[in-house]
Amino acid sequence: MRTLNFRAGDTIISEGETGGTAYLINSGSVKVTVGEGASARTVAELGAGEVFGEMSLIDPAPRSASVQALTDSECVATTYDELMGSLQDHPEWALKFMKTFVRRLRHMNELVTKMQPSRQSDAQYRQCVEEALATFRLRE
Repeated sequence: MRTLNFRAGDTIISEGETGGTAYLINSGSVKVTVGEGASARTVAELGAGEVFGEMSLIDPAPRSASVQALTDSECVATTYDELMGSLQDHPEWALKFMKTFVRRLRHMNELVTKMQPSRQSDAQYRQCVEEALATFRLRE
């Protein structure tokens, strides 16, 4: 594991790139966006104690979002092998990752429940999606 410092505005990870590293925020804050250009949507702002990039430790698929430092930030970067090797000494890290997964899964379940396209017109469905994206926050 290594500690990395990012300046406000730095891109930490980019949607679509190959990943293999997750980050724990020690200090500062970041924003998570999906999409690019004019269609990019901010889906979360994360701060100290929160994790991002964690899916790449379990599934080698391309990154599902981009992350940019909102403020000067310090993060601990870890790979799958590093994380597995350190969990015996720091089991609380595993708990943080699991809490992050569960919180994000619950939130996605809530979004899916709100989006019932078979019972809504296209306009209602689009509005529901917009509202869900606007309120999408990943904090405890």
